[in-house]
Amino acid sequence: MKMNSTIRLVAVLGAVLLSACDLDVTNPNSPTEDKVVADINGIIALGVGMQGQFAQAVEDYIVPGALVTDEWGTRTRSLLSYQALFTGQSFDNTYDVVSAPYNQTYQVVKSANTLIAAAPNVGLGPALQAGITSLAKLFKGMALGMAYQSYEVLPANISATGSMPLPRADVRDTVLALLESARADVLNVTDADLAGFRTRVLAPGTDLRNTIDAMIARYALFDGQYQKAIDAATRVSPTVLSTVQYPSPTLNPIYSLAIVLQYVGGTTNFVLSAEAGDRRPGYWLTTTGPVAGNPADSLSYTLKKYATQNEAFPLYLPDEMKLIRAEAHARLGNLPEARTLINQVRTQTTSGIDEPVAGLPALTDAQLPDVTSILRQIGYERRYELYMQGMRWEDTRRLPITSTVIMPFLPLPAGECRNNPTTGGLGGCPVK
Repeated sequence: MKMNSTIRLVAVLGAVLLSACDLDVTNPNSPTEDKVVADINGIIALGVGMQGQFAQAVEDYIVPGALVTDEWGTRTRSLLSYQALFTGQSFDNTYDVVSAPYNQTYQVVKSANTLIAAAPNVGLGPALQAGITSLAKLFKGMALGMAYQSYEVLPANISATGSMPLPRADVRDTVLALLESARADVLNVTDADLAGFRTRVLAPGTDLRNTIDAMIARYALFDGQYQKAIDAATRVSPTVLSTVQYPSPTLNPIYSLAIVLQYVGGTTNFVLSAEAGDRRPGYWLTTTGPVAGNPADSLSYTLKKYATQNEAFPLYLPDEMKLIRAEAHARLGNLPEARTLINQVRTQTTSGIDEPVAGLPALTDAQLPDVTSILRQIGYERRYELYMQGMRWEDTRRLPITSTVIMPFLPLPAGECRNNPTTGGLGGCPVK
């Protein structure tokens, strides 16, 4: 009988990765030990564990952007570091909220690098090897892609001596190269041949091909490669939801943060700024009334989505693909197609998968007369479609939308400034 892959993943992380690889280190630039992947079982265990590392990093990726934009407020019980991030006062780079997404990213990167290097050497067979290397490149790309949205500079890879932090554009190029390579690895491998990979390695709920294309679409859009973004987004099935899952005894980390610990909640601004009749705030939040926050004026709403302990987290939402295409078409001058895609998102009233639906009327050409108005509307739709997906901070940089942003980027963590000799003068690190 097949063991649930996500449950296996937790056991592997505890018994194999953390004890054998010592991945939980202060400086994430130390390489993973080769002995973990000396045979097929080690490779499979690390592939499963890498997905678990990313699943547990979801909270760390979401927290900074949600608190510095207009998504989350801090509750009375929240950490002082969260309150400092929310207000911008007394904030520094020693806080875990700065180091956690950074360190989690390079744990995933280390695991991925080890898989990519070792997979060809242990007799996996062509299809299993292709699936594992594709998966490693995908998760490395996703981890770097999420981190790139929070830090102004960061390494695109890791080394024992410390890797030079690079500008965001260079990291984004690395992300896209990884994703294109991940797609190429399995492009000519049939689904039937990948059956063993799905059974033995791929976590339940995750769709490899659709997720690769969704990530290509996301980061091609951010990179200004608009036709590539359209092509990739079009390949993503609108009826497939690709997720990371949290079966017992694991907990969805957003649930732990917002419901168990009661550190954060949705902002009043998010609820009150919605268009009349928009159903999406009620999908994400319990909107019957705000709860007291800290600071006192940061009233917030309790999360409705992720309010149960085992709820899966979507790696992307299908309507993100429509909005990517809408934005890309608008920037290429194809305004009628952009308007059509926006209205497809707005007028949706039902779905066969777990996703928000707006239930709003279509907008006329007169209401969206030019590129600026279309991009502004896309910003509104993305705000309510992609809440808590970690996209809001990047959207405020790219789209003509009004949002209070507390800080432009996170600084590099104090530990990285201290331990990596190449960081001097970069990302808020002191000159060495």
